[in-house]
Amino acid sequence: MCAMRGIEVCALIGRGCFLNQLHRQLQREVTKFSVAKMSTAQLFTGEKQTDLYAKFRPVYSDEVFETIKEFCAETSSSFDTAVDLGCGSGQSTLPLTKYFRKVVGMDVSEQQIARAPTDVSNLSFRVSRAEDLSAYENGSLDLVTIAQAFHWVDQSKFFKEVERTVKPGGSLVVYGYGLWELSHQKVFQYFYHIYGEVLGPYWVGGRKMVEEKYRTVSLPYPGWRRDDSLSLVKEVGLEDLIGYMGSWSAYHKYNMAHPGNNLVGEVRARMQELAGVSENEASEFKTRISWPVFMLMAHLPS
Repeated sequence: MCAMRGIEVCALIGRGCFLNQLHRQLQREVTKFSVAKMSTAQLFTGEKQTDLYAKFRPVYSDEVFETIKEFCAETSSSFDTAVDLGCGSGQSTLPLTKYFRKVVGMDVSEQQIARAPTDVSNLSFRVSRAEDLSAYENGSLDLVTIAQAFHWVDQSKFFKEVERTVKPGGSLVVYGYGLWELSHQKVFQYFYHIYGEVLGPYWVGGRKMVEEKYRTVSLPYPGWRRDDSLSLVKEVGLEDLIGYMGSWSAYHKYNMAHPGNNLVGEVRARMQELAGVSENEASEFKTRISWPVFMLMAHLPS
């Protein structure tokens, strides 16, 4: 009798363990599904995520905006209104104010827009999708730009809105930066391992377009061209690389799927080891990082 009860107890415990495991597995699957369904706006929201994006993402050089200005001048003398889509917190928007009478930045993230500059007289921002230019009349824009965000958009809707709102002879510039390289090879190889292997499953499908520098993209306007002559280069420390990783959408999704993880601590410790510096010496370490810039530029038919 005691033996039978013992068997029943063991069976109940076993069933309970199985149910607990099943519950945990279901929770993981729900989390993965929720993360996979996150929208563009959700990927770049949250105070910390937005701050990291503004602080650690590369800043486009003056040469990039000079190239845009010179391209616009090829077919138009009007520099009245420019709209920068997918603008984030305004890194790609503010420099346009040097050339255009009025500049507007648009982004789907309210948190990003909240951190955009507010003290420039000819600059304003609004929360909106890149495919929605309903605030603008037909043929009212001289320039539309979209930096490092074209892979998020519905291309068919996007081009229809560009064609409707940009003046004949006006311009569209789609641009961004490709995968980085580091001058310190050991740190570079490890950082790339984190990017591609650890965080690889958490990148959205459009990320491949960035890795390929939009080489599969063709602008639907005659005479459009590419410019791959520029790059962004600066000196960075290990904490800069940690911050840059923290700005990635894949890292944000990884955190959602793995609450309580210590990826930052693990990456920091390993990079210090590869750089040959102690924790106290880490702040002195510097390496050069470079991003290739790619620009796709088109004039709207006159």
